[in-house]
Parts: sequence; structure tokens; C-alpha cells
Amino acid sequence: MASDFMNDPRWYKDAVIYELHVRSFFDATNDGVGDFEGLRQKLPYLSGLGVNTLWLLPFLESPLKDDGYDISDYYSVLDMHGTLDDFKAFLGEAHERDMRVITELVLNHTSDQHPWFQAARDPDSDKHDWYVWSETTNRYKNVRVIFTDTEHSNWSWDQKAGKYYWHRFFSHQPDLNYDHPAVREKMKEVMFYWFDMGVDGLRLDAVPYLFEREGTHSENLPETIDYVKELRAAVDERYGPGKVLLAEANQWPEETLPYFGEDEETGESTGVQMAFNFPIMPRMYMALRRENRRPLVEMLERTGEIPDDAQWAIFLRNHDELTLEMVTDEERDYMYHEYAADRRFRINVGIRRRLTPLLGGERRRIELMNALLMSLKGSPILYYGDEIGMGDDPFLGDRDGVRTPMQWSPDKNGGFSRAPHHRLFKPPINRGPYSYEFVNVEDAEQDEHSLLHFTRRLLALRGQYAQVFGRGSFDLVAVENQSVLVFLREYDGKQVLVAANLSRYAQSLHLPAEERFTGLVPVELFGKSAFPPIGRAPEAGEPVEHGEPAKNGDGAPERSPEPYHLVVAPHGFYWFELRSEQALLEEAERRRQVQQEEHPGALPMLEVEDGVENLLVPTMARGRGPERFEGVLPDYVSKQRWFGAKGEHVERVSVADAVRLQAEPYPVYLTILNVRLAEESIFYALPLAVSYDRPEERLEEWPRAVIAWIDGPRGRGLLHDATVRRDFWSTLFAWWKSGHRGRSLRGVYESSLADAARGAEPDEIRLLTGEQSNTAAVINGQFFVKLYRRLEQGPHPEPEMLEYLTESGFSFVPQLLGSIEFRRGRSTSYPLGLLQEALPVESDGWHYALDVAERFFDRIAGQKLPEEARLPGETNGGGFPDDPAPAWLEEVAPELLSMAHVLGVRTAEMHRRLADADAPNLHPEESTAADADALADRVRDALERTRP
Repeated sequence: MASDFMNDPRWYKDAVIYELHVRSFFDATNDGVGDFEGLRQKLPYLSGLGVNTLWLLPFLESPLKDDGYDISDYYSVLDMHGTLDDFKAFLGEAHERDMRVITELVLNHTSDQHPWFQAARDPDSDKHDWYVWSETTNRYKNVRVIFTDTEHSNWSWDQKAGKYYWHRFFSHQPDLNYDHPAVREKMKEVMFYWFDMGVDGLRLDAVPYLFEREGTHSENLPETIDYVKELRAAVDERYGPGKVLLAEANQWPEETLPYFGEDEETGESTGVQMAFNFPIMPRMYMALRRENRRPLVEMLERTGEIPDDAQWAIFLRNHDELTLEMVTDEERDYMYHEYAADRRFRINVGIRRRLTPLLGGERRRIELMNALLMSLKGSPILYYGDEIGMGDDPFLGDRDGVRTPMQWSPDKNGGFSRAPHHRLFKPPINRGPYSYEFVNVEDAEQDEHSLLHFTRRLLALRGQYAQVFGRGSFDLVAVENQSVLVFLREYDGKQVLVAANLSRYAQSLHLPAEERFTGLVPVELFGKSAFPPIGRAPEAGEPVEHGEPAKNGDGAPERSPEPYHLVVAPHGFYWFELRSEQALLEEAERRRQVQQEEHPGALPMLEVEDGVENLLVPTMARGRGPERFEGVLPDYVSKQRWFGAKGEHVERVSVADAVRLQAEPYPVYLTILNVRLAEESIFYALPLAVSYDRPEERLEEWPRAVIAWIDGPRGRGLLHDATVRRDFWSTLFAWWKSGHRGRSLRGVYESSLADAARGAEPDEIRLLTGEQSNTAAVINGQFFVKLYRRLEQGPHPEPEMLEYLTESGFSFVPQLLGSIEFRRGRSTSYPLGLLQEALPVESDGWHYALDVAERFFDRIAGQKLPEEARLPGETNGGGFPDDPAPAWLEEVAPELLSMAHVLGVRTAEMHRRLADADAPNLHPEESTAADADALADRVRDALERTRP
């Protein structure tokens, strides 16, 4: 977009303009006045804000009686702003940052200190007729006085000339005489001078007043329009397309439109390319206060037809008063009553207030008005400081109250300058709620909910649809509710629907039953949330989120056009992109394909706005993140070694609960899953982690543990079973030994630990991969940690028996050192794991058994079993024979026999110790012959399944 913006001759249609005073913006030389070096230093801020065009108020040589609009030299920069080279350095860097620059061309008048006027005071000078003179004040009596607060006539007496001179504004600003050919040519030279230097656009100040004619109000005369067209022709001839003229014509629509001009054959402009839409601005405030769209709609309809290449410039506030010249008397009375009841804020025919205090500091109204500014037809203009909510100073004269220094920080002078306060060209706002101590860029940067951040988000979003808003068609959509303004912007196949609630109360509306809307999906642009398609209600349970509408099993559902209901919050607004369902489905498919290409293994991609908590913690959920996560779990769970219902269909897996064990350096959660099968639901524990370091390598290292990709603020990472990471066990052990009590939404995770383990630091971790139903690790060679996968409510027999055996001093089992469980309420608990003494062995029992079994099969490979080899009970009809193991078995399976012997003896000793317990559930029961036969059958069945 940026490179296109700098190369496109119609760049002004995509412009977002930031208006600023050089002397009010930033003082780099600490003399109390803003300068071009300060402005250059602040270009990164402006670029980051999202604007792409800068409009600079006058900075030329001037006595500053009218804030620079009284120019005394059109070719020199005012010393306090720096030098011409400083301006060129600023201009060059702005262009390097892909920002355009518009400056002022004050056509109508000069300062009375300008050498031209000083020479013109001599009636014999060749410059005398460069200005408008009269022997009396009776000429042009039909012409109104603009600055009614300070001027009583458009004529002022000059003692030296012995005549009256004409001025439409202040008496120190004599009007140039555009009936004089030399004046017309001289002002062309001035225009060329600045365009030659590289300026992208010139604002034609006070352009309606260039010519005077008796019997008229001397505004918008045909001669004025012709001269504007003459300027445009000269610009096009010298530069070609791309240099822009912007007309400041504060007039009614029918009087402003001629400034554009229009070629009858091409339909393109022959005058200015841009003009301010003055009539729209006060009607926006009227519509807001009256909570009715009629005032705004009336003027939108009257300013809609302009040449194809032309563009309105629209604004909420600027450096002048909020002008009420182009309103009716009734409208002016209303605006004064509602927005300037305090007469200190009235000046000339307008209101001198900034945007935020004008709207009473109400954030929702400010956001709504900015949203309208950015979406109505035209190129929007932001006035400096409005992005942070700066205030105004009614105690400063004229319009200086809205031109105070930019407030950068709560530091001295609001961070504008390090100069002593008395040397500042104007004092910053330093009292009341808009003082720089409270309203400044530095504090706004730190507050993610500030108006500054909202403005950045708004501008960034508009930038994504710059041509839709800047060049697209504009169609008002008729809805019955007069408190809501709805319109459609469309360009090159993209459609954006805007709905703005002008009321302080929530409002309901129905989009009309129009065929052009039927079947389209409104996708809200800020959250990228897809609403139900227009023309039908969503099916029950139908997910429509993030651009992926659900497919109907029979294809596209049949729809009939019908009103589409929306509810808009108080002073709220919607920006919807209207998309076809098919386009959204194709886009989702393309996104999935790209994700698969970027990340092999066909893993799903889960997008999060904050982190994995958006998937696991219901109150932190964003969009349909939890549902998407749970959607990938059935396939994942069914393939895990610890899942006990192999072969059964997993109908659904949901996150029953989750507690965070660690946030940094990577998040770790202990989650409980509810796995629903056809006949039952089973709870499983699944520790989860997100690994952001070397994710591609991790994917190859842990292929079975990985669940999905995570894409969020920290970048892309792998969501996986945390137990494959050694440092997870360190985290768990540290959490355990600290006696941490983790609180989740649904319960409490409690750990208990023996004193013998409290001082240990988890330095060395050895993962145990043998056990399939649970997961375990050995820490420091001293501690054996086991996490149960399948969870059962109530006491678990393993820790219960171990606790008794440890307390009773039974030496043939490792001591129990701790446990962890999940409690929900007072009566419901689920054991999650235990901590035991680790045995000083090289291998665990599972791997030892596999090893000796492998040796046994190696020994008998290729051998025929002896004739006497038989399974227990094959010859005597059942039970176990009392015979000792045959000699041939002693030779081929000595380790297995030894292991069986030890296990048998230790098991018997353990049962004798358990029989001494007071617990009634551990008391021994008499065995019967049937019990022995049942045991023999189970052993025989196991041997049959493994017999070669």
C-alpha cells in the first residue's frame, strides 16, 4: 500500500491527513517554539499512528498577527521554525517514510507588512493596483463581514495611500487584486516554487473571495472558478498528474461543487481535486446530539455527486472555530445551545473548542464520531492532539485556545519544550482534566485502552480497506430506526456495511429485505467475527466464527429475502465486510493449505489472541477457540498409549478443568479431559505445554505428543503433552514441594509432601517410558514421580496402601513421599499422582521383564519344546501342580523363574503386612478352591495369548 500510495497520482483518495502546526508540535531547539527539526524527530510517531499525509499550517515569514495566515514573504521560512534546509530535510524524510505533505497557499491576502503592500501604499507604485483600493467605503456593500467579533467593515483607511483598502478578514490582511494579471501570474510562481521543492499538495486558503463584483456578495464568482481552473491547468502542464490542489471553500454544497469543475467528455475534474466538505461537519454534531440521522443524511445526499477523480476532505475539528456559517439560523441556534452554552467558546460565527471537550469527554461518542469520520465518503483529517483527547484553553485570545502545544508527556511543558515556561509561544494546557499531567502521549502509550490506541486500531483497520473507504461508492441504506445511520461502501468487489447508533441508548434495526444482501455473511472487521448470513437464521448449534461458516449437509440452504435484525450498543457502531459463504469457505481452505505447507504433518492450527489460556480457561476464551481445540482432541486421545479404551469410538472430548503450573518461560497447564464414549465418560489427566523454541525440531522429536500448532502474540509454537519435556518434571516437582495450592474455576489442586523431599532441587531428570497406562519420571535418582492418566473418583488404592506400608515400616516397597489430587467441593476428589522413593536400580521392572523375556525367546529360538513341556493344568484337570520347575525350564528361563519367585514371596509378605492393618478394606478373606481355579484360568489365558 505504501509504495502504491507514493506512486499513485490519485493518492489523495487514499489519504488519511494529519493537520498540525509546526510551532505547536515539538520544539527540538528548546527556544519555546516548535520547529521543523522537532517535527522531523516526531515522524516515527506519526507514521506509527497510521496517518499517511501531513497538512502543515502556515510556516512562512509573518508578523504572526493571524497565526501565520498574514504572510510577509512567500519564499522564506519563519526563523523560529528553522531554515529552508530544515524544511527540505523534513520533507525528504517524510517522503522516505511514504508520507505525503500538504502546505498552505494563502491566495486571497497578504500581511500589511509584506513588501508588496508597503510598496502599494504609494499610489504611483507599480504594485499599487496589486491590492483593492477605494476612495469611499460604499463599494461592494452586499459583501458580508466574516470576522464579526473584531471587524465592522471590509474597508480600512491607509493614511499613506489616502485611500481605503479592501480586506475580507482582519484589517492587517489586505486582499490581493486578482483582476490584475501580474498578481495572477505571481501567485502561480509562488505555487510552482513549493511544488518544485517537492510539496505534494497545496491548500488554497480562503479561495472563494479572490474577486469582487458590484451587486454580488463577491463569493464564488465565475472569475474565481476560472482562475482556479487556470491554476489546475498550469499544474497539470508543468507536473502532470499527482500534484493536488485542496480548496478551502466554506460554502453551501451548490456553491462548492463548481470548484471541482468537470470535463464533459471524461467526467474528471478541471478545477481542484479536493475540497473541504464544510456542510457535513456541523450536521454530524447535530445528528449526534439530536440522536437522529436526518441532519446528516440531508447533507450527504446534497454532496454526493462530484467528478470521478475528485475527493472531499472531511473533518471533525481543525485549527479554526467549528464554523456555523453554512447552517440555517435555526441550526446555528441549536448548535450554540447544545455545544457552546458557555459564551466564552463562541467566536465569529462558530465554536472554538477541540473535539474531546466539545463532546463532553464521553469516550463512546468520541469513538463513534471518529468511526464516522473514517468511513464516510472522503479523505479524513485528524487535528493534532485529538488522537489523545487534548483540551482547549478559553482564556487564550481569538482561536489560539485550540492551537496550544502538543502534549507529549507529564514532564515540564508537557514534553513540548525544555525552554522556561515564560518563553513558550503559547502555554500548554496545565489545569483541569485536560492538563498535560493527565492527557499526554507518554501515558496514553502505556494504557492499551487509551484513545490513542483506539485511534491507531481504527486507522490500521481503515488502512486495510483504504480503497473501499477512499474510492468506493456510497449508498445510504434505509432503515426505519432514525437513530441509526446505515450505509454501504463498495469498491472493486469489496463491500463494507457501516451501522452507527447516534443514540445514547441501545437501538434495534432491521436491514431491508433487499436481494443484494441476501446470502451474504457480515464479518465484523474489528474482531473478524462472522455473523449469521443475511436472509436466514443460523441452524441450531451451527458454528459461524472467524470466517468459517458451517456447511449445510444438503448444500446452500434455500433463503428468501427477509429483514435482518441487528442490535447496536449505545453510541456503538459496526463495520461489516459482506462476504459470500462460498468465499469464506474457500478462504478457510486456502488458509488450511498454507498452514499445512508451512508446517508439515497436517497438524491443525489454533489461533489465540493472548495465549493457550484462551483454549483452556472458559473465562479467558476468545471466539470459538475452546471448541476448536476440543475438536482436535478425539483423534489425538484415541492414539495415545495411556488411553485405555483402544478400539472404541471417542464421541467427544472436552476440557473439564485446567490449572496453570507455570507461565514463563513457556506456559504449562495440568488439564483434566472428559472423554465421552458410547457407554460411559472417563476422565483423563493431560499435562499441556506450548513450546516456542525450535518447534520444527520438537515436532520431529515428539511426533506422538504434539496436538496442534498455536499461533498468537508470542509467535507460533507447538501445543503438546508436557510430560515429554524434562523441565516439565522440574516444574511439577518445584510446584509440588512448595506445597502449592492451585485454584481453578472448578476446584482446587492440592499437594502433600514428606519432609524428606522438601529440600531437594530437581537437577537431573530421567523419563520412564515403559509404563503405558500412566506416566512417570525419576528426579535426581532419588524421587519417583508418577502421574495417573485415567482418573477415578475417591481414594486410589496405590497411595492408600503405600501410605500404610510406609508407616508400618515395610521395607520391600519404596516409601510414599507425597501425593497430589484434585478436589471439587468437600466430598469429591480425584487422585492425580504420587511421589515415592526411587529405587537404586538401572532399569524399571517393565524393561527388566522385557529384557529377560527377550533372552528367553533367543534361547529357545529354533528349538523344539521337550515332550514334558505343558501348561499348568493340562494334565491334572485344573489348579496348579505342586511339582518343582522342570530342569529344562531352569536351563532356558532362570531369570524369569527367579523374578517370579521374588515377586511371589514379596507379594505374600506384603499381603501379610496389609492383613495387620486396622482398615476394614484390607482385612484378608478366606480363599476357596474356586478362587485358585479362577486364578489358574487367568494365568493360563495369559500364557495362551503369548505362547509361540
